[in-house]
Amino acid sequence: MQEQDAALLPRAMLAGRYAVVVVALAYLLPPAAAVAATLPIDCDSSSTYAANSTFQANLNLLAAALPVNASASPAGFATATFGTAPDQANGLALCRGDTNASTCRACVAAAFGDATQACPLDKGATAYRDACVLRFAGTQFLDFLRPDQWIISELVPSIDTATESANTSDAWFSAAVTGIFTALVDRAVAESNATRKYFATAEMDFDPKLYGLAQCTPDLTTAQCRDCLRNLLTIVTKQDLGGQPLSNSAFVVWCTLIYNVSPVYDGRAMLQLAAPPAPPPSDTLASPSSGAGRKSTAAVISAVIACFIVLMLIISVFCFLRFRRRIKATQDDHPLKKIGKSQCTIFDLSTLQEATEHFSEKNKLGEGGFGTVYKGILSDGQEIAVKTLLGRTEHGLDQLHNEVLLLAELQHKNLVRLHGFCSHQNVTLLVYEYIKNGSLDNFLFDGSNRNALNWEQQYNIILGIAKGILYLHEDSTMRIIHRDLKANNILLDDNMEPKIADFGLARLLGEGHTQTQTGRIVGTFGYMAPEYVSSGSVSPKIDVFSFGVLVLEIVSRRSNCSADDHSNVNLLSDVWDHWTKGTMRQMLHPSLDEFAVSQALRCIHIGLLCVQPEPDNRPDISAVVFMLNRDNMELQPPAQPAFFFGRESPSASRSDGQSSYIYDRSGFILEQGFSVNDITLSELYPR
Repeated sequence: MQEQDAALLPRAMLAGRYAVVVVALAYLLPPAAAVAATLPIDCDSSSTYAANSTFQANLNLLAAALPVNASASPAGFATATFGTAPDQANGLALCRGDTNASTCRACVAAAFGDATQACPLDKGATAYRDACVLRFAGTQFLDFLRPDQWIISELVPSIDTATESANTSDAWFSAAVTGIFTALVDRAVAESNATRKYFATAEMDFDPKLYGLAQCTPDLTTAQCRDCLRNLLTIVTKQDLGGQPLSNSAFVVWCTLIYNVSPVYDGRAMLQLAAPPAPPPSDTLASPSSGAGRKSTAAVISAVIACFIVLMLIISVFCFLRFRRRIKATQDDHPLKKIGKSQCTIFDLSTLQEATEHFSEKNKLGEGGFGTVYKGILSDGQEIAVKTLLGRTEHGLDQLHNEVLLLAELQHKNLVRLHGFCSHQNVTLLVYEYIKNGSLDNFLFDGSNRNALNWEQQYNIILGIAKGILYLHEDSTMRIIHRDLKANNILLDDNMEPKIADFGLARLLGEGHTQTQTGRIVGTFGYMAPEYVSSGSVSPKIDVFSFGVLVLEIVSRRSNCSADDHSNVNLLSDVWDHWTKGTMRQMLHPSLDEFAVSQALRCIHIGLLCVQPEPDNRPDISAVVFMLNRDNMELQPPAQPAFFFGRESPSASRSDGQSSYIYDRSGFILEQGFSVNDITLSELYPR
């Protein structure tokens, strides 16, 4: 009788004679993420099955269950068995630690297809792809560990290698490979959290730059993972790395070790490594021992002198041509002048005055903490948004040019594009792309538009904002901390894709802040983190706090800075009250189906994690993006958020009976009348 067991089995153990190590040294011109996809599928032809047999039925059940189970696991790992001997089908799947659920499921399903096509009617096969590894067999291979039975059944030598750099010796390259692998093994073994257990990525600043990845199945013990990876490390480092291969990969079902000169993972590396010290130069040139050696030395010196002379000539010609272009540019009276590789345009004031009808009130789009925004139309019909800055940079005109050029180079689909700027006497204007749908707050809080967004659009807006912040914090040419993230600084394009506006303006206006401290607080109450308001402490976590408030506003469609409902608690307090009572559904739109409700509750959970009082308790924005992409990832329970006001919140009374201070439960005090950007507070809780 056929039996099936879809539950995940206990710890997967290294199989005896079925364990296969494949070492591939290949010259790869495509991206390195496809390294594993090029490995041949290992077929176990010692046992076969008949078409339409009971084993094939069990294998089909296994093929259906493993992709689902692996993608549903926070660690991307699953084992399963169906049927009984001799028709039992056993399987194991492990997805790369940085893949999302949909990619994991697709990879495991594709690996099954590849394996059954390459190994028709074989009861056992192992397939390695770029994002996952799969093994199935007709015998039980998941219940024991005997390292002494490891068998290296296949070793694929290097097909081709990179051209050796004149400045990079094979010994130095081997030291770099050994260094990145050793660091990966140590970090992978140390990673023991639920989502990235036994998974590590690294980047080494070598020439060429090296990228590495290490991973074990999460059901191994720490010692087993370390032994598995060290065995692979020993195998790889014993290979001849002469000629400096572009990639080197070692795979076994239970662990993986890879390096490549192109990224083998998505996102930012977990480890940033320096290159090992370069070996001392050869003594061949320094101490020639023969006439031939002296002639060789003289030839090299002559070549160096000749190269130096040629280089000086090239620099002289370059400087002359650049000087001529600069003179020509000053004589050019065309109103639009483009500079820099980002094609940033310097606009004349008269051009922008004409485009905005002299900054007419009818063209006014909005007003924020940094200035007023007007709609404009250039002479060629292009629509633009012109922001008049409230302040001036203290670093002078040259510094202003440099800062704007840097901002113009920041290109991301979730950032509003900066076209250029105008600096005229005491006037500073920034020119952005025009976004027709306007700001997010119009769709969330305006009664006429409140139901214009469906849940899929709301979720996409949350994810898009997170990706935009991730680019500013970690992936852009310079780290940008926004400091004023709020609903009316999020614009929506024609496809309802979110675009962050006003990024980098605090930096541009010369706010006098260091890496961790600011001389002037800019922002909006209700969105500002407590450590930023109280002490001016600046870090990426203040943007994470603002993002958490935005998430709660988007899901609930309520503003944290509005008292229209005349409630004595703000939005964070109300959300926390419902969360602790288990009544969160009352804050969600009644039209949401069960899937949407589940996603909305998860977003609220993430939002509460982002608004924790202590910065160290808030996740990094990269972790937020990871949590949003992995629907089944387990989240830690949130603690009470910052700026939580209960009915019993204490206040100090003045002689006129009015409240003089507002306390949150983290001990932070707001004094009545405290102003940010010269805006006076009239509410008795943060705006």
